[in-house]
Amino acid sequence: MLDFEPVSEHILRLELPFQIFGSINFPVAVWLIRVGGDWILIDTGPPETTDQLVSAIVRTTGGQGPKRVMLTHAHYDHGGGLDAVRMAWNAAILCHHDEVPFVTGELGYHHLKPRSLAFWFGRFFLRRTRWGLPVARDLERGQAADGMAVIHLPGHTPGQIGFLHPEDQAMICGDAVMNLSGRLSPPLAIATPDPDMAWASIFRLGELDYEHLLPSHGPPILDRGREAMLDFLGGRDLEEIPTKW
Repeated sequence: MLDFEPVSEHILRLELPFQIFGSINFPVAVWLIRVGGDWILIDTGPPETTDQLVSAIVRTTGGQGPKRVMLTHAHYDHGGGLDAVRMAWNAAILCHHDEVPFVTGELGYHHLKPRSLAFWFGRFFLRRTRWGLPVARDLERGQAADGMAVIHLPGHTPGQIGFLHPEDQAMICGDAVMNLSGRLSPPLAIATPDPDMAWASIFRLGELDYEHLLPSHGPPILDRGREAMLDFLGGRDLEEIPTKW
């Protein structure tokens, strides 16, 4: 049985399985945020795990469920449970302005202009993510959303965002960076249309102030999240990074 586990005073994490190819599992994390007497859900996992997600939310919130779902981005493994959460609790969907058409169904990610050979090839294998759902509010960089700062982290998708929780000193960063095998890494090249912009977003993460780094893929880095980010960047300038994957 999968359950949410606390990572800080107001933030809980649930790791859901996601099979990308055959038996290859690439787990993805979703987050419940306590805001006063309410709950906010960040991301929803893939469609195949909606029963597990809804059951875990019921157990954690006593059936109250989330008032809102905020997306880091709408890839298959992040937005797949949107419809189930909306049906269960009539939760409003929020995402960045540039991510709205991928939620409402106007666009698919495979339509994006490839700026790397890896994505030119990989886009043909992306699972379709035109959810066809209404967005209640679109977010912009610098806005506040339920007490968290909205941080635009484009590159992996046009409207990927992170959420900086000032009270918990936590940075929920989506796929801007991953923590795989104990090492930080950029997002998967085959699913990232603009690697230059993706690296600019990684450097943006190095400029922010937080203690806990909470990526979607890989375990959270607690207490030394920004330190780990700066170690990963290694004092390099953006111009020194080879980004044409």
